[in-house]
Amino acid sequence: MRKSTLFLVLIALLLLCQPVFSQVDELDAVERSDSELVLKSGAYIRFLEFNYGWSSPQFKGIDQSFASLGMLELKAGFTSVDSLQFNLISLDEHFAFISGLNGDYGSSAGADEIASEMTRFGVGNRMGYGYGGSGVKFTMYNQDALDWTKLTPVGYDAMNEDARAIFDRYGTSYRFGQSMEAGVKVNLTPTFALTAGAEGAVILPRTIFWPWLGSVAIYSGIEGAIEMWSENLIESSPTAGPVIAFLLRTGVSWGYYSLLKGDMNWPFDYEEPVTVESFKVGANFAF
Repeated sequence: MRKSTLFLVLIALLLLCQPVFSQVDELDAVERSDSELVLKSGAYIRFLEFNYGWSSPQFKGIDQSFASLGMLELKAGFTSVDSLQFNLISLDEHFAFISGLNGDYGSSAGADEIASEMTRFGVGNRMGYGYGGSGVKFTMYNQDALDWTKLTPVGYDAMNEDARAIFDRYGTSYRFGQSMEAGVKVNLTPTFALTAGAEGAVILPRTIFWPWLGSVAIYSGIEGAIEMWSENLIESSPTAGPVIAFLLRTGVSWGYYSLLKGDMNWPFDYEEPVTVESFKVGANFAF
């Protein structure tokens, strides 16, 4: 019941906030149309996306491994596709999401594995460049999200002391975190697309605001520099530009995620977090 209520609240907020999105989108469209690369700025429209995935929770501070989990996820938000020169496209999406990670959706836990369940919700942004004209469109995207995750043990009493300490540290509350994803989106029609992506998520046991903000500011600054450079790259090399821009952003995101696995507020010296690596596929409906 609690999960259903949370989902309804997220959907209601998205629908109620559409006038705000529309005003912001008009300003965004003006800014994007000023670029020589943009031929036509796409309007923002609603979308729903359903994902199924396979997830692997991890904690570097323990020798014992977590059992793999299946993932079911729903995204709801707004998407826009700009038409660029050289038969290229640019994707921009803003969304809210809710996910359930459970062993019932995938393989069961082994005798020596830590069994768990997770529920999470959050908001994110997905951006990227791709290829396509009036027909099928192929986009390579990078995604960043802020989320809140509840980590629940399965068979707590049978766990060893080290495994119990992880769940005791996280408690029963939703914990703040962030995730990075890289993937592809293939629009088969203007309103239907298939997606596939690899995600790394970090769940913070406690939020220490200023160190977290400093860490994110470093990451965001590098991402912003790459985004500014990507437009010039695409203009000078339309064929390879989108691929190179995608690989650069993916490399930065994966490198940052790898550093956070050992220090939740890198480069500041704090503790190790629980992380989750996932691969997922999905169906996206725009309307």
